[in-house]
Amino acid sequence: MFRIGIIDDEKETRAQLRQEISRFEGEENAAFDVLEFSSADAFLAHTGEKCDILFLDIDLPGTTGMELAEKIRETDDDVIIIFCTNLQQFAISGYKVSALGFIVKPIQWYSFHMYLKRAVQVLEEREARQQDQSSRRVQIKVGAVTKFLNVPDILYVEVQLHYLLYYYRDPDTGKVEVLRTRGSMQDVADQLSRYGFARCNVSYLVNLSCITAISHMDVYLGDQVLRIGRTYKDTFLSEFSRFMAKRGL
Repeated sequence: MFRIGIIDDEKETRAQLRQEISRFEGEENAAFDVLEFSSADAFLAHTGEKCDILFLDIDLPGTTGMELAEKIRETDDDVIIIFCTNLQQFAISGYKVSALGFIVKPIQWYSFHMYLKRAVQVLEEREARQQDQSSRRVQIKVGAVTKFLNVPDILYVEVQLHYLLYYYRDPDTGKVEVLRTRGSMQDVADQLSRYGFARCNVSYLVNLSCITAISHMDVYLGDQVLRIGRTYKDTFLSEFSRFMAKRGL
């Protein structure tokens, strides 16, 4: 269930937004947990669980809605902000805080429904990506023990003769451990390439999402520095560029 926060100093507007949310729940077979706040300061004082969607008035007493949005964005890039306001001249400023959109008062059902539906779609797609990310696991045999590794936590894989060394960040402790198993680099490259892994040289297969910097002939994964092989350089940098482009970076 998604949580909606209504931040508006006008009691009538808060009541209308609740009414429209109830209508949306009935027509779209949805359910929301709704919280109301009469000011930005009241919202900031709230210590409960965070909201997923905010309907935010701009013209608030004390801390304005735009100032609140800027403060929220200092620590939270995920919450969806929808402004409900008479102050249309602030529409351009809304892009600075990544607002989903503006609903002009008095609130009309069509625009309200459009923006809330879009917000729900964004949240559902985000949840689906997170579930897909967490479900990606690989199985390796370390001695007599079979281990299941979360793909996003594999920093890179190194081949030494007939052994593979998985450099794996424990998701609970954050500590990097090295897991040794038998296998071929080609096999593991075929298995992990679909998840954003690429070879930077004959010995290393790198998780592109873990790269923190690239220099002329080196790739950095935090404190780890791996050499980029000359014969792999063009292909590796090309794959990295495509990977970043898909992420919109």
